[in-house]
Amino acid sequence: MPTLPTFLYRLLPRALGAWLALAFTLLSIVLTLVLTAVIERKATEQVKSAIGHGLAELATQTSDKLERGMFERYREVGLIAQRHDIGAGMPLAQRRAALERVQASYGYYSWIGLAGIDGRVQVSAKGMLEGVDVSARPWFRNALEGSHVGDVHEALLLAALLPRQAEPWRFVDVAFPYLDARGATVGVLGAHLSWQWARDVERSVMAGVGAGGRTEALIMDAGGRVLLGPPGMAGRRLSLPSLAQARASKEGGYLVEGWPDGRSYLVGYARGRGYADYPGLGWTVLVRQDVVDAYAPVRRLREYGLIAGVLLAALFSLAGVLVARRITRPLGELAA
Repeated sequence: MPTLPTFLYRLLPRALGAWLALAFTLLSIVLTLVLTAVIERKATEQVKSAIGHGLAELATQTSDKLERGMFERYREVGLIAQRHDIGAGMPLAQRRAALERVQASYGYYSWIGLAGIDGRVQVSAKGMLEGVDVSARPWFRNALEGSHVGDVHEALLLAALLPRQAEPWRFVDVAFPYLDARGATVGVLGAHLSWQWARDVERSVMAGVGAGGRTEALIMDAGGRVLLGPPGMAGRRLSLPSLAQARASKEGGYLVEGWPDGRSYLVGYARGRGYADYPGLGWTVLVRQDVVDAYAPVRRLREYGLIAGVLLAALFSLAGVLVARRITRPLGELAA
């Protein structure tokens, strides 16, 4: 019966050990990479969802602050319109002082005054526009029929009277009819709320978020016009899926969409629907972040997962080699 040469018997254990080591190595690499890929995919989905919900929550907070702030001003102007110390029966200086105290109580009242039924301003804080005919202004006409909350607009009559600033003066108008003791309408109390307060609301919510200005908030009116946003965007009309989603949904949400500047953004959205008896103006808040910046944690997670997978595969491969040697050592002794 033919026999193998002695040197082949010596090689058999080594060859077997090499094959076992190779098998353990490949198996550990495959299993480790598959397990890492499954965990990384699941974790990636959760991280993306958390980032999107974070932007949606910022949009909701901003929208809620805007609606509550407008409700407070709406209620406040309504209460001022019930005060008798600003009516025509009181001295002009006393009426003016009362309105100036109101203006000083809240720094965003750029103008507050009382116009008679003929549309001429009878008294106002600091005497601004007294004697001017405002009968053609929407806030006056609409308030005669009930109350008025007007959307953001540029300063017209007040533009030349207010101090210059970097951004043009813009206002939100709130007005209520002024009634006498018998309940008859004898005038209109109007207030111009500086739009700067919306900028301050946005800053208070976004403070500490999105280092380097990568996260931006936009406030849109019901028609899709930018009321407040990054430089150069005010006044632009946008047609975006996020706006359509905000109108259709009662709650906020998020999505990834392309913008006119050619970039893709992760956008959280929320639509204001008023607060208490304040009806709201249909403002929508969008909080956007460049999708590359927004998903940077996802890329880092993938990198960490790949590094961890490679290290685990190397450790398991080393363990496989040691196990293979332990198995083949007795066989080598037997062959010897």
